[in-house]
This record gives sequence, structure tokens and C-alpha cells, in this order.
Amino acid sequence: MRTQDGDAALWLVAGAVLAAALLGGSEPDTSTLAAMRGPLARAPRIDPDQLAARELRRLPGIGPARALAIVRARWDGLRGGPPAWIAIPGIGPATAAAAGAAADRAP
Repeated sequence: MRTQDGDAALWLVAGAVLAAALLGGSEPDTSTLAAMRGPLARAPRIDPDQLAARELRRLPGIGPARALAIVRARWDGLRGGPPAWIAIPGIGPATAAAAGAAADRAP
């Protein structure tokens, strides 16, 4: 086999592999990818006491009015994240727990 014939065969195989990868139906194995990253790849925990009002609105149960109430309470010295938010009128234990859980999971 000549070198040019070998190159053509190599390109044919590479094209077939690429086509199979692009058109194949299987999903990538994310558990293997996560295991390869290891513990250092984890994102740092979000500190709810540092979030701006627009970022607080991403938490479940926190809309524009509650986000502003949280920011105002922080100006008055309220710290401690979602567990302390129960002191704010309109935020109960369920909302505080859901927001705290979401903040712990967020990247």
C-alpha cells in the first residue's frame, strides 16, 4: 500500500468516526466526566448575604419585592443568610429553606 492510499484510508476512518459521534444517538456519560474532574472542580458556595437584588430574585420564592426587602434588611444589619430572612415580613420558614437550599446547590 502506498502512503497516499494509507492517508486516504485514515481520513475515511476519521470521517466515519466523526459522523458516528455527531449523528449517533447516545448521550455522553456525565458520571465519568464528573469523576474525572474530582473535588477541585466544585464551584464555591454562594453567599446569600453578598447577592444583589437581581441575583436574589433567581432564588425560589424570592421576587422583586422580597429581594428589595432582603437588601434593605441587610442595610439595617441583618446577616445570616436565608435562616435570618424569617425576620423579614413576608418570608416564612418554607421560603427561607427553599432559597437556602438553592443557594447551596448553585454554582
